[in-house]
Amino acid sequence: MNRMQGAILFFIFPLVLISQVKTPFVTYDYQSDSRYKKELEFLKKKESGKSTAVIRSIAELSYYYNDWDTAIDYYKRLIVNVPSAENYFKLGVAAARKSLEVAQFFSVSYVVSARKSVLKAHEMEPRNKVFLNLLIQLYAEIPTLLGGSMAFAEKKADELMAIDSLGGRMMQGYLFELKNDFKASKSLYVEVFTDLKKKTTDSREWISQIEKDLIFKLGRAAAEYKIDSESGVAALNHYIENFDFSDIYPLEWAYYYQSKIYFYENQPKNALLSIQKALEINSDFEEGLAFLKAVTFE
Repeated sequence: MNRMQGAILFFIFPLVLISQVKTPFVTYDYQSDSRYKKELEFLKKKESGKSTAVIRSIAELSYYYNDWDTAIDYYKRLIVNVPSAENYFKLGVAAARKSLEVAQFFSVSYVVSARKSVLKAHEMEPRNKVFLNLLIQLYAEIPTLLGGSMAFAEKKADELMAIDSLGGRMMQGYLFELKNDFKASKSLYVEVFTDLKKKTTDSREWISQIEKDLIFKLGRAAAEYKIDSESGVAALNHYIENFDFSDIYPLEWAYYYQSKIYFYENQPKNALLSIQKALEINSDFEEGLAFLKAVTFE
């Protein structure tokens, strides 16, 4: 899988935590990236002929660099000539991500566009688990007034279970979290870890076989629910060691969750080291600063 493909394999809304704090996305300052600007300018100069290939190149380039305004514009153009499921999906992703960058009042049109676009992608490829994952989260988190529906999200989560039992259970755990049923969430996450370890006791083996964003979510679940600390640390280590441009969850959050696991496991030196690394990456990391202030690393 190349980076451009990997960049679409994620949930659009941040993870809901027990504390109701959400894990944010990695942000990228594309406006300060001279390479991106040069590539975009070069492609736009070739655009006069309305070539589908050029329009696709601009859409994919801007999507990769998180330039959501340009991505939305060019995926809309691309869909006219190539109304594929993937193009509808990427339009939905761009619109959803853009909705998180603007004031709530101005986000409505983006949210509605995201829901409709991803629904269209799902209708075209109903067994695509990437599309299903995003569709479920959109319908679960969007207000009913804008077309959201928890009942629809739960129905689609059942469909996901039939396609991907691991991803399906993680998604069902997420839906329980949205409903504040943390006991049910924990039960599902325990099942997931138990089943993974039945296949092999070596966590490196099952970690290498699942998607990167899911690896992060497993580490987060281990930290928040105080379950299977060994697997949780291993998952977060894998995420940290392989972190690159295509990942969407900030590196400091992986260190933060790792620190929490070490702390709960009475390893204060490791816990302190991890939270310090998180703050070295982002000195304004509020959750990290609060954790550092709230606990004693002795």
